[in-house]
Amino acid sequence: MPKEVIMPALGMAQETGTLLRWLVKEGATVKAGEPLMEVATDKVDMTVDASVSGVLAGISASEGEDIPVGQVIAYILAAGEALPSPAKGSKKPEVETAPPAPTPAPSPQSAGGGGAVTVSPVAARMAAEHGIDLAAIPAKGGRVQKEDVAAYLESQKAATAPGKVLASPKARRLAEEKGVELSAIAGSGPDGAVLAADVEGWQTPVVVQPLPAPVAAAAPETEIPMSRGWQVMAQRLTESWTSVPHFYLVREVNASALQAWRIQAQSRSDVKITVSDLLVKVTAVALARHPRVNASWVKGKIIANPSVNLGLAVAVEDGLLVPVLHGAQGLGLREIASRRAALVERAQTGKLALADLSGGTFTISNLGMFGVDAFNAIVNPPQAAILAVGKIADRVVAVDGQPAVRPMLTLTLSCDHRVVDGARAARFLDELAGLIEEPLRALE
Repeated sequence: MPKEVIMPALGMAQETGTLLRWLVKEGATVKAGEPLMEVATDKVDMTVDASVSGVLAGISASEGEDIPVGQVIAYILAAGEALPSPAKGSKKPEVETAPPAPTPAPSPQSAGGGGAVTVSPVAARMAAEHGIDLAAIPAKGGRVQKEDVAAYLESQKAATAPGKVLASPKARRLAEEKGVELSAIAGSGPDGAVLAADVEGWQTPVVVQPLPAPVAAAAPETEIPMSRGWQVMAQRLTESWTSVPHFYLVREVNASALQAWRIQAQSRSDVKITVSDLLVKVTAVALARHPRVNASWVKGKIIANPSVNLGLAVAVEDGLLVPVLHGAQGLGLREIASRRAALVERAQTGKLALADLSGGTFTISNLGMFGVDAFNAIVNPPQAAILAVGKIADRVVAVDGQPAVRPMLTLTLSCDHRVVDGARAARFLDELAGLIEEPLRALE
């Protein structure tokens, strides 16, 4: 039985994937476990291996195409197998094919006298490329060969009425909807057939009137190329900004104890301890005490997360990545520092695995090292909140009624109002501020 090749789901919330590259050509043999294709999700690029051995046939997805998860995009055929026909009564997906012949040819079964008919791999590939139903090809000797497919293609050409424009059914439908004559469109399909992409890309010729007088040419605009990662980031942030009801809470905290804690912890550790590591520790403790802020909004429901998985926003050349520290509520400071450093290094060298980017329940975005005082971050769905951290800077504050200079830190909490209301968010932020100003409370 032909083995279906489908667009895999590489993440819980994934709806589509992008086919980056076929690693095996149609009609070629592939072995189980060998790389078959490269697929991209909104998180990471992955190589997908063949699940069985056989001949790759019936490819229906092009490189660079976005494909729904679970959709069949090809088949792997064993020796003697043919591409499957659509089940009776089922609705066949609209797939771009070359135009069918005006009259059907007799089936291989009737041509072969009723015996079982097999198909050679090359014939299967040729038929798939031209969108031909193998049942319509007469077979000699009970096996459809490439010569049979070639002869059938020639009969299609001969059967086509003179002057009739070759076009796929989908192209004809689109042309009719657009009110476009097929004869005006240059076809890119087999034998010059007009395909749907040709219709979609066709534009009415525009007659440009000459200017009454010469004008100075404007400087040409230069388009800045975007990587696929940047495009995905832009899409996801746009969706979040336009669909998530954001609100923000801002809190200034005294970072004196935080700085003293870092110095003390560093003196006892061979791993570099940063302010970000301390913030991960106290944030994980605060989230464990306020689980609603650690929840997620999934398909109209609030889902509680059993573990605190902290995402750390990391700037890379292609945009922004958010690797995740899983189970942060149970990690010690030294382990947090070690894992955080390893994640950042993998992010900056492009070596993050899918597991490194999956399952985050809360995100910290720290721009303090860039001299930023404070900022508002965009929530990373399906998470309920994100914490934006500014730089630690000396400011004049009131201490016991008198002005004093203290190192102050500004925290901005962005929340999804569907999951967290103002009171819950404020209690969480108050807890976090208390842990920063008195780190020993994190050990209670």
